[in-house]
Amino acid sequence: MEHSRYLATAFRDVDKNRDIEKLIACLRFMEELPSFHAYKEMSREQLRLKQGDTAVDIGCGLGFDVAGMARVVSPGGRSIGIDISEALLSVARSTFSGQEGVSFAQADIHNLPFSMNSVDGIRVDRTLQHVEEPQRVISEMVRVLKPGGWLVCAEPDWAAFVIDAEGCEMTDTVIQTWKSGFRNSQVGRQLLRRIRAEGLVNTWADGTILLADGMAAADIVYDIYATAEKVRAANSEKADAIEAWLHNLQEREDHEGVMACVTIFLAGGQKRR
Repeated sequence: MEHSRYLATAFRDVDKNRDIEKLIACLRFMEELPSFHAYKEMSREQLRLKQGDTAVDIGCGLGFDVAGMARVVSPGGRSIGIDISEALLSVARSTFSGQEGVSFAQADIHNLPFSMNSVDGIRVDRTLQHVEEPQRVISEMVRVLKPGGWLVCAEPDWAAFVIDAEGCEMTDTVIQTWKSGFRNSQVGRQLLRRIRAEGLVNTWADGTILLADGMAAADIVYDIYATAEKVRAANSEKADAIEAWLHNLQEREDHEGVMACVTIFLAGGQKRR
């Protein structure tokens, strides 16, 4: 598949990718970003978990957040990661399966493998941007949540994607090309109203910046070179312009540096008792 090596589309069906190591490298790299840690901590704290609880992370990827929640609910609790990708789950299991309270299961997050009112806290993070029916996923999260339990969502809004580059027109073209790869590119701004539509109470929302400092970091997280190549392939008349755009970025990297970032929106709420 053409999109299998392109990050904006590749996470739709990870196991069909020809270059899964690129996806894994991206996930591991982001886990080390300081700006990443800030919103991750907030999202886990807002679940209000306690020892003995059952917590679920859907679209869990490599399992970092599953392990984080397990440290809160153990001993006696469970932290469960759900993902459709057996390849990512295999890595997660090999990394965290020995940790107390941690488990993983493969499932379609549109149909969660839990009974109604069975989990104390549930979260989704950078996954609704890829799914076919984000509202259905949120409805499923609410269905399995116990009355009084908390739900947290964290998603980017790609209309708020920024690259510090020369040439506004070409920069806008690159940004639009990247943005168009996501099924739900503006789901971040929609989170609060989407969870309110499911009847949650004590709802809240916040935002933070996911920043990649340096050309190498920006490329790992935001696939800058691959996006530029897509612009070139789709618009042969822009080949020289995109080449000049990349050259300017590389020159800036050699002197002042390059920065790219996106706004991550967080929203959550409590299921009525």
